[in-house]
Amino acid sequence: MKNLLPLVVAITMLALSLHANAHRYHFGLTELSVNERTQTLEISHRFFVADMDRALSLSASKELKEAQQPMENYVNARFQISDDNGELLTPQWVGMEADVHDVWIYQEIPLASIHTEKLRVRQSMLMEIERDQVNTINVTENGKTESYTLNPGASQVTVTL
Repeated sequence: MKNLLPLVVAITMLALSLHANAHRYHFGLTELSVNERTQTLEISHRFFVADMDRALSLSASKELKEAQQPMENYVNARFQISDDNGELLTPQWVGMEADVHDVWIYQEIPLASIHTEKLRVRQSMLMEIERDQVNTINVTENGKTESYTLNPGASQVTVTL
């Protein structure tokens, strides 16, 4: 029994140190892509389902797929695009889908309503609940992709189409 005590202490210390170092990574991805065929700026957002559940304060009895209107309101309040003149461009809601891990949200803006090459993008989703939230924006046009990293305190970027 005496010989087991150091082993039990070592295992306990290891378990405690692993728990102390464990940290969930809070990450979101937004992709803006020009679709020449449909003449739209396609927008997709990907977030972890559990984080969106918390952001929308969904109960366990209410599934994410039943929360389209609250999700649309949430996205519209925290994701905004404006042109060089500060005019807000309102993305049209296309839909959303979710699996066990992720929720995908789809929007689009007709290219005809975009009159400048530079756009200001504010993407602050989940930053109000996670102070270490990192949102990446990928902008793709003509096969080239530019990436931008946003976080609380720096949730806006100017992109070029």
